[in-house]
Amino acid sequence: MKFLSLLILLCVISCYASAQQNAASIKQQMSAIRKSTNWEDAAAAKKANEQIKELSKQLMMTGNPQGNQMPNQPKAEAEQAKKDAADDKMKLWNQVMKSAAGGEGADVFLAEPTREQIKDEYKKEESNKIKGKEVLEEMTFLCINMSSPTVQLLIDEMENYKSIKTLVITCGENGSPVDLESLISKAKNYPLQQLYIINFKSFVAKVPKAISNFQDLTYLALYNNKILRLPPEFGSLVSLKKLDVDMNPVDMLTPVINTMINLDTIGIAKTLITDAELSRIKQNLPNCKILIK
Repeated sequence: MKFLSLLILLCVISCYASAQQNAASIKQQMSAIRKSTNWEDAAAAKKANEQIKELSKQLMMTGNPQGNQMPNQPKAEAEQAKKDAADDKMKLWNQVMKSAAGGEGADVFLAEPTREQIKDEYKKEESNKIKGKEVLEEMTFLCINMSSPTVQLLIDEMENYKSIKTLVITCGENGSPVDLESLISKAKNYPLQQLYIINFKSFVAKVPKAISNFQDLTYLALYNNKILRLPPEFGSLVSLKKLDVDMNPVDMLTPVINTMINLDTIGIAKTLITDAELSRIKQNLPNCKILIK
């Protein structure tokens, strides 16, 4: 009898150890996918998310190696029940993700404790995507979409990035409030070469003068805002090659751009630049291409 009890105990320990090993292996696979995926590639990101979703399901199934098997319940039925439970969790997860995308109030059908718990898990998952050491040190492109429901998570991490060369600050088609001063301050240590502040319409009437501190900046895009003038400090951006101020009510660029000796292209379509101002630009920057359409 003692031998039988010991044998059962050893089997239980063996099953638990096996499940723990499987769980560790699955977590390693998920980590490897996150590290190796080019998240800037939409197709690659979609494929990676599908793989991670499937591995998450497997991880749920390994969480309780004994499952909820009833006495005399066939092993196949127990395994199916465990799979069904994992599927239910994944369906609930997908439901939350869909609700989050639907905007405020879209997830009211969930019970409050469950909703808050899954929201926390969702935030942790999003945070894990942007906290990896390799990402923070090696990522060169960053997009801050102010219309995204999870944008604050990304903003909170901005100062931890080390190698951002292209920064895009944008929003949806209807514009959005934005604290540019704060965002530019958080990005102050980036080795920026390209900066986009686009599509904010009436929400952006001026841009921070601190942008002039990015001395390696070669491209500055400010189109589709309500910018009237560029700060005089921008005259120090001597590395700038391309400047886009299209779709802004700006009516004067000189003398700010006169010292931008490397400018080779300026976009001024749908602005209030007069013919007289256009002539001054051509006179001061004779080798610069001016795009008016």
